Amino acid sequence: MNIKICITSHHSFSNQTFPIIVPSLISSGIEPKNIFFIEGGHTSRSIDITNNINYIKTNHNSIEYTGLIDIAEYSMESDYWVMLHDTCRVGKNFKSLIENIPQGSDKVALKRWPSMSIGAYKYTYLKKQCDRLMNIKNTDYSREKIQYWKQWGIYNEDYMLWKEHTTDCALYNEHLELSDKFIVVDEQPWFYSKIKRRVEYYPQLDLYKNKANWQPKEWMEIDV
Repeated sequence: MNIKICITSHHSFSNQTFPIIVPSLISSGIEPKNIFFIEGGHTSRSIDITNNINYIKTNHNSIEYTGLIDIAEYSMESDYWVMLHDTCRVGKNFKSLIENIPQGSDKVALKRWPSMSIGAYKYTYLKKQCDRLMNIKNTDYSREKIQYWKQWGIYNEDYMLWKEHTTDCALYNEHLELSDKFIVVDEQPWFYSKIKRRVEYYPQLDLYKNKANWQPKEWMEIDV
């Protein structure tokens, strides 16, 4: 089974996040050729492959769905895609844990709703849902529009996981203790940011998330 990693990012922040998440993935055993760092916010789309890592600049900024939209729109094949935010890093067990996909599942969430859209997506499922994804593709880079889509994402979290009902959503590593929970490790950002962040740890995938906006607000803090 071929599993590729899709990291959604933005050009204003990627120089801080790429050096954290990508080495952690490689250290866990992910082959560089299976890492796709997809960076939103450009005027045109381009692909650069350096050290076997796929670096894609896209012509849209669709917040956390930037990567999934590119996969569906440009038919980027794999058996499964695991979607991560660029503000994640992983531990040594990540690779073995993401391979525990329940047989036949179209989508596997990190945890029960809300799951931040983090999880595994079957490629054929994403292609079937291409229209649904294209409906949220955003090419308006104004701060107001980005804020609109950020707010939309809060109330439509897991748009392609728990909130899409044509097929069942499975759960990663249900047999593990705390598989449906997380632990707040500390409140330290891993990079320069004016936004307050906390570190959440998800043992079901040996995954850390440096998280902002962990509760709904009238104005969501964003770095883009």
